[in-house]
Amino acid sequence: NNFEFIIIDDHSTDKSWKIVLDYAKKDKRIKPYRNAKNRGIVYTRNKGFKLMSKKAKYIAIFDADDVSYPNRLEEQVYYFENRNKGSNLGVLGSYINLIDENSKNIGYREYEYNPHRIRKNILMKSPLAQPSVMIRRDVIDDVGGYRVDSGFDRAEDFNLWVRINDKYDIANIPEPLIKYRISSTQGKTTHLKETIRSTINTQWTWLFKPGYFNFKVLIINMILRFMLLLPSKLILYVFKKMEYKKNGHK
Repeated sequence: NNFEFIIIDDHSTDKSWKIVLDYAKKDKRIKPYRNAKNRGIVYTRNKGFKLMSKKAKYIAIFDADDVSYPNRLEEQVYYFENRNKGSNLGVLGSYINLIDENSKNIGYREYEYNPHRIRKNILMKSPLAQPSVMIRRDVIDDVGGYRVDSGFDRAEDFNLWVRINDKYDIANIPEPLIKYRISSTQGKTTHLKETIRSTINTQWTWLFKPGYFNFKVLIINMILRFMLLLPSKLILYVFKKMEYKKNGHK
């Protein structure tokens, strides 16, 4: 019961804002805000960080088209409070079940859960599903929010995880705590090549820093640059074959 639900409407043009306000009248934990114009993910998420209550200890990120399981917050807070003894855990994610636009289960995705292996392979690919994460408030205050400069604003989550990983541990709970929706309108589909470019930029920025060089990452970076020459539909097909596993968790 002890949480606030910050909802930021990024200047939607449908009935979303009215729906949010209706729910806010029924539950005082809901704090509704609306951007004066459409500002995008990076600006809006950073705004959410600033709107957090001064008493808030953790922030759980979530997207409008996904579904959290009822035990999500409980499981993650318990992990931070009881299994973080002697560690420096900054961000905690989970496995995810995949659903389509009609909420049909189409598979699942597992993530590395060992902080040491995540640290070793951080530049290989994003170690977390963004809408599954919970972050310590003091970690965000320390490293800052999402980068707003051009070139990093599409794979904004990957860039933030790498910066956090430089100072703190990252882990995942090895069970699904959210349903992640795969749709034709999500940003990584409609702006696929921009997302790849942002990923390339983050890898290249950190690859030659002390303790980060990985020959495999260099190869992946070159492959991603080549993939930019391919049609977006083919790139998306390849990614799905690589990352989606069938028959999701129960």
